Amino acid sequence: MNKKYKVAVIGAGASGLTACVEAARRFGGENVILLEKQQKIGRKLLATGNGRCNISNADINETHYYGDKKIISSVIGEFGVKKLKRFFSDIGLLLKEDGEGRLYPYSNQAVTVLDCIKNELSRSKVNIICGFAIKSIEHKKDGYFIVSYNEKILAENIIIACGSKASPSLGADDSGFALLKNLGIVSTDLFPALLPINTYEKCTSLKGVRAKGTVYLLADGKIIRSKSGEIQFNENGLSGICIFECSRAVNEYFLYGKIFGEKINTLTVELDVMHDLPETDICKYLRNCRSLFGEQSCEIILSGALHKQLSKTIVDRAGVDRKICKELNENDIQKIAYTAKHLSFKPLISDNFKTAQVCAGGITSEYVSPETLMSKKHKGLFICGEMLDVDGDCGGYNLHFAVSSALKAVKNIK
Repeated sequence: MNKKYKVAVIGAGASGLTACVEAARRFGGENVILLEKQQKIGRKLLATGNGRCNISNADINETHYYGDKKIISSVIGEFGVKKLKRFFSDIGLLLKEDGEGRLYPYSNQAVTVLDCIKNELSRSKVNIICGFAIKSIEHKKDGYFIVSYNEKILAENIIIACGSKASPSLGADDSGFALLKNLGIVSTDLFPALLPINTYEKCTSLKGVRAKGTVYLLADGKIIRSKSGEIQFNENGLSGICIFECSRAVNEYFLYGKIFGEKINTLTVELDVMHDLPETDICKYLRNCRSLFGEQSCEIILSGALHKQLSKTIVDRAGVDRKICKELNENDIQKIAYTAKHLSFKPLISDNFKTAQVCAGGITSEYVSPETLMSKKHKGLFICGEMLDVDGDCGGYNLHFAVSSALKAVKNIK
């Protein structure tokens, strides 16, 4: 008869690794087993925050999260920044906060986080099996059989932390959802979040150009989201963190025709690439440049403030590109200033999980208890991390939820 484990954790990402550490503390590492389909643990964790691992944020609150409100409220309400810091401090990891409230390992390297977790798993003697591709999960009277193609693991409780479809190059897929579906637990539609926004207007001439500014997402002409930061242009559209934070709403609109539950007819992305100046000051600057550049093409009139290709694009959009600078009248000046602060793009749907940092959608509170994260249909089966219908803004919010949901799941194992 095979050994029966108290807890089996499926998936060795941030959430699964956290669950293993916490379960070993509660029940002893010899009673915990970690099952990972890849040959190494923590691959996606190593890539987070461009390899720096933005673990959390000083401003953790529900407003930074989207999806199932009951799950968000329960997890974030119970596991805030202090508890997350304590968890990492207890495995010897030193954290630091940057000027914008983001928490990183002191080393600024994700590998430090993984090393501390590995050391803790080794010290507590957690059983780890890599290369374990799961064929099925069978719920029996005395627990769960986790069946691979050549082995069967028996556990009293299981925590499913398989992650989702974002970043398939790091091994991510929807295999965890397939396992749950066979148990009668069905996910909502999955769609990519925190990724570049493709636009109807091609930006080939702007490829590689960067500008500080504010992004506005307009639904039926009304601003529903705004973010400031560095805007990056690529040949297919727009990128940068401030763009990423608007991308979820864009894809939600194309999937459901709604954003935040409200029906939407039209959606527009608008850029203010001179967001720290009022239009009156921009007009004053343009009048000066009109005198300075006289006989030159007006395409360069903003080149002393913005990249020359961005200046050309703004002048083109303002409809005055055929003029030389000295020919610009006051109406032309105002058009250019207005366009610099209202550079409009029509977004397109993006189903490219390859470039997405996270996946939106997942298992809702219809199937799991928000208070325990245990399945309502299967006692002893817990779900955490990105498999739940919760995703957050950039800035450590998603990793915080991955860790916190794992801690909550383990806490509720009897």
